[in-house]
Amino acid sequence: MDDIDRKILRELQKDARSSFRDISSKIHVSTPTISARVQAMQDVGLVQGYSVSLDADMLGQVSSALILEAKPSDLDRVAERIKDDEIVRTIHVLSDARLLCIVSFFNHTKYNKFLESLSTVPEIMRVTTSMITKTPKELPRAALTDEAGLMVKCYYCGHLMKDEGVRIKLDGKYHYLCCGVCEKLYREKYEKLKKSAEATLVK
Repeated sequence: MDDIDRKILRELQKDARSSFRDISSKIHVSTPTISARVQAMQDVGLVQGYSVSLDADMLGQVSSALILEAKPSDLDRVAERIKDDEIVRTIHVLSDARLLCIVSFFNHTKYNKFLESLSTVPEIMRVTTSMITKTPKELPRAALTDEAGLMVKCYYCGHLMKDEGVRIKLDGKYHYLCCGVCEKLYREKYEKLKKSAEATLVK
């Protein structure tokens, strides 16, 4: 990730509706360059989508912060049990064997039902709740600072690497590997899968 990438992302964070042409005129980089870089950041998963930010208060929603305590080995299991409930907005796994959850709801009936459902999760040892009365500041968790780099998982071994490591282009799409060995093995695997898929289509 370089300064141009950061400038593009800052413009998109200000207004995700901005066209590549608008961004191009603001940061003085060609439109095709903007398009290619955004596509590359989407490919590695840095840009995960474009969404609308809604005002929960205007929707009449109330929010609450929940702390769920469990054994360290059970945290992922607890998160999996509750993550699909519609009132659960965010889940953070904390370093002290706890989960921090933010829930938003229209009425206390759903909230109480959710709290009751937590009692059926045997891994949860304790639940602490606190209503959110004010939110002086709320921003996306990803802070785009000047020193921010890009951590990418190797497409072959899964090793986490700083920036993009070895980048190769296969069938019009970029793939990221941590070293020459993984690149060689990944190319071989990719070609085998490609030939297998082509053979299946022929049949």
